[in-house]
Amino acid sequence: MAAPRRGICVAVYGGSVAALFLSPLGHSWPFVDLTVYRLGGQAILHGAQLYALRFPGDLAFTYPPVAALAFTGLGAMSLQTLEPLVTAASIVLLPTMLGFALRLSPIAARTSRDEAVRLGLLAAAAAVWLEPVWTTLRYGQIDVLIATLILYDLSRPDSSRWKGAGIGLATGLKLTPAIFAVYLLLTRRYRAAATAFGVFAGTVALGFAAVPGDSREFWGGAFAEPPRVGRIENTANQAVRGAYARLLHSTNVEVWWLATAAIVGLAGIVLAARAGRRGDDVRGFSLCALSGLLISPVSWSHHWVLAIPVLLLFAVNAVRRPWLAGLAGAGLAAGIGYSHMIWWVPVNHPPHSELRLDPLQLVYADGYVLLGLAALAIAALRTSARRIEWPEPQRKEQPA
Repeated sequence: MAAPRRGICVAVYGGSVAALFLSPLGHSWPFVDLTVYRLGGQAILHGAQLYALRFPGDLAFTYPPVAALAFTGLGAMSLQTLEPLVTAASIVLLPTMLGFALRLSPIAARTSRDEAVRLGLLAAAAAVWLEPVWTTLRYGQIDVLIATLILYDLSRPDSSRWKGAGIGLATGLKLTPAIFAVYLLLTRRYRAAATAFGVFAGTVALGFAAVPGDSREFWGGAFAEPPRVGRIENTANQAVRGAYARLLHSTNVEVWWLATAAIVGLAGIVLAARAGRRGDDVRGFSLCALSGLLISPVSWSHHWVLAIPVLLLFAVNAVRRPWLAGLAGAGLAAGIGYSHMIWWVPVNHPPHSELRLDPLQLVYADGYVLLGLAALAIAALRTSARRIEWPEPQRKEQPA
């Protein structure tokens, strides 16, 4: 896979980012989540009850206590200072995240580190326009950081002593990356799994040591309170639970969601573990990422940043085969992301308008969910038929 020189790739990425900032998409960014992070850090410093507070927009702090501890440093800076700094951090981490994805087995056997860097930059130039990245940037979210920690961990050799630490830390900041610790365990990378669970346990212990009251409230049930995270029918909620609420025109969908989540989650992690035990972390990561996003109680559209490396890896495979159906699928997925079509429906205007969508609007509002379910279904069918579309890992021959 050929790529231009690194300097050219940097220039292409920089030009794409500049074009985004100058376009209509680059204006009027609210940075609502960054505001919540900053105020959450300030609440810890002032000894306020973190999980009893409501921030601008009636938003609650929904992250583990250690996340608020990590955000205490933000309270000393103004939003005018924080906004460009956090944006710049995500801009730098985006190609880094995609470069780590290209270092997963088996694609790493065919891609040098330098080539992964250059391709990561070019891919980021295209990805920065996708709706999940745009929403992450405009909200001041940390999803690119979370995905980078996960992919860095999975791209490291299994012999690495600290493999799993990144996944454990990501889980401490946002609980959903825990599925990757389970993946390490099921693929028999026991030391890495133990490291992941150990680091996560360390973040919990740190929270209890620093803010025992908030930690008792969060782990005592606040983390599982649906009203804290917002309206489940919101079109921004691209999880199966949100799709059911919109489809059934009701927020009373727990039975349907739990049954579907159990089936999708079990099938996804089994398929991922099977791939991982063959040495195929490309497929394993992809299936884990999609499964986790689908079964989570809430997967806001910016959480789907984790699916962008999946799209890149799928597209790379389709180009290398070449595989026309795969290229068409990658083009369709990218088109949905570029079109921002999940926002083509009324969003709480009038209140709870997403519970009254017509069939075409439901397709728009559930775009990511439908893509994720389709990808998992195709993976399951191809696995059962023993028709693996992703490149198989190459094993070194053992000496006689």
